[in-house]
Amino acid sequence: MTKEEMQSMAFMMIAHAGSAFDCFYRAVDLAEEARFEEARTTMQTGKEELNAAHRSQADLLSAEVRAEDIPFSIIMTHAQDHLTMGIFMERMAEKLIRVYQKLEAGKE
Repeated sequence: MTKEEMQSMAFMMIAHAGSAFDCFYRAVDLAEEARFEEARTTMQTGKEELNAAHRSQADLLSAEVRAEDIPFSIIMTHAQDHLTMGIFMERMAEKLIRVYQKLEAGKE
Protein backbone atom coordinates (compact mmCIF):
# COMPACT_ATOMS: atom_id res chain seq x y z
CA MET A 1 0.00 0.00 0.00
CA THR A 2 1.33 3.40 -0.90
CA LYS A 3 1.34 6.31 1.48
CA GLU A 4 -1.14 8.09 -0.80
CA GLU A 5 -3.56 5.12 -0.68
CA MET A 6 -3.32 4.98 3.10
CA GLN A 7 -3.87 8.72 3.38
CA SER A 8 -6.89 8.49 1.10
CA MET A 9 -8.39 5.86 3.39
CA ALA A 10 -7.61 8.06 6.38
CA PHE A 11 -9.38 11.02 4.80
CA MET A 12 -12.45 8.82 4.18
CA MET A 13 -12.43 7.86 7.85
CA ILE A 14 -12.16 11.51 8.87
CA ALA A 15 -15.00 12.56 6.58
CA HIS A 16 -17.39 9.81 7.63
CA ALA A 17 -16.57 9.93 11.34
CA GLY A 18 -16.86 13.71 11.35
CA SER A 19 -20.23 13.52 9.64
CA ALA A 20 -21.36 10.90 12.15
CA PHE A 21 -20.28 13.09 15.06
CA ASP A 22 -22.25 16.01 13.63
CA CYS A 23 -25.36 13.84 13.22
CA PHE A 24 -25.15 12.59 16.79
CA TYR A 25 -24.69 16.10 18.15
CA ARG A 26 -27.62 17.37 16.07
CA ALA A 27 -29.77 14.47 17.33
CA VAL A 28 -29.16 15.57 20.92
CA ASP A 29 -30.21 19.11 20.01
CA LEU A 30 -33.39 17.72 18.44
CA ALA A 31 -34.13 15.64 21.52
CA GLU A 32 -33.67 18.68 23.72
CA GLU A 33 -36.49 20.27 21.69
CA ALA A 34 -38.59 17.07 22.17
CA ARG A 35 -38.32 16.28 18.45
CA PHE A 36 -37.64 12.62 19.12
CA GLU A 37 -38.61 11.16 15.74
CA GLU A 38 -36.23 13.57 13.98
CA ALA A 39 -33.57 12.72 16.55
CA ARG A 40 -34.03 9.01 15.82
CA THR A 41 -33.71 9.58 12.06
CA THR A 42 -30.64 11.75 12.56
CA MET A 43 -29.07 9.09 14.80
CA GLN A 44 -29.66 6.49 12.07
CA THR A 45 -27.88 8.69 9.52
CA GLY A 46 -25.00 9.08 11.96
CA LYS A 47 -24.80 5.32 12.47
CA GLU A 48 -24.57 4.82 8.70
CA GLU A 49 -21.74 7.35 8.52
CA LEU A 50 -19.97 5.69 11.45
CA ASN A 51 -20.28 2.32 9.72
CA ALA A 52 -18.66 3.79 6.61
CA ALA A 53 -15.77 5.04 8.75
CA HIS A 54 -15.46 1.57 10.32
CA ARG A 55 -15.29 0.00 6.85
CA SER A 56 -12.32 2.20 5.96
CA GLN A 57 -10.63 1.19 9.19
CA ALA A 58 -11.41 -2.48 8.53
CA ASP A 59 -9.79 -2.20 5.09
CA LEU A 60 -6.60 -0.98 6.75
CA LEU A 61 -6.71 -3.68 9.40
CA SER A 62 -7.19 -6.31 6.70
CA ALA A 63 -4.18 -4.97 4.83
CA GLU A 64 -2.09 -5.27 7.95
CA VAL A 65 -3.30 -8.84 8.54
CA ARG A 66 -2.18 -9.64 4.99
CA ALA A 67 1.24 -8.34 6.05
CA GLU A 68 1.10 -5.42 3.64
CA ASP A 69 3.52 -2.62 4.36
CA ILE A 70 1.44 0.27 5.66
CA PRO A 71 3.35 3.53 5.87
CA PHE A 72 2.90 5.69 8.94
CA SER A 73 1.05 8.96 8.62
CA ILE A 74 -0.04 11.43 11.27
CA ILE A 75 -3.21 11.77 9.20
CA MET A 76 -4.11 8.20 10.14
CA THR A 77 -3.63 9.05 13.81
CA HIS A 78 -5.97 11.98 13.29
CA ALA A 79 -8.47 9.68 11.54
CA GLN A 80 -8.42 7.22 14.44
CA ASP A 81 -9.08 10.12 16.80
CA HIS A 82 -12.11 11.15 14.72
CA LEU A 83 -13.42 7.59 14.72
CA THR A 84 -13.01 7.25 18.48
CA MET A 85 -14.81 10.55 19.10
CA GLY A 86 -17.60 9.49 16.75
CA ILE A 87 -18.08 6.26 18.67
CA PHE A 88 -18.04 8.13 21.97
CA MET A 89 -20.54 10.72 20.74
CA GLU A 90 -22.88 7.99 19.50
CA ARG A 91 -22.97 6.44 22.97
CA MET A 92 -23.43 9.77 24.72
CA ALA A 93 -26.13 10.89 22.27
CA GLU A 94 -28.11 7.70 22.87
CA LYS A 95 -27.89 8.27 26.61
CA LEU A 96 -28.82 11.95 26.42
CA ILE A 97 -31.78 11.26 24.15
CA ARG A 98 -33.10 8.73 26.69
CA VAL A 99 -32.71 11.36 29.42
CA TYR A 100 -34.62 13.94 27.37
CA GLN A 101 -37.36 11.39 26.68
CA LYS A 102 -37.73 10.68 30.40
CA LEU A 103 -37.85 14.39 31.18
CA GLU A 104 -40.51 14.90 28.53
CA ALA A 105 -42.54 11.96 29.81
CA GLY A 106 -42.39 13.47 33.32
CA LYS A 107 -44.13 16.61 32.06
CA GLU A 108 -47.27 14.65 31.23
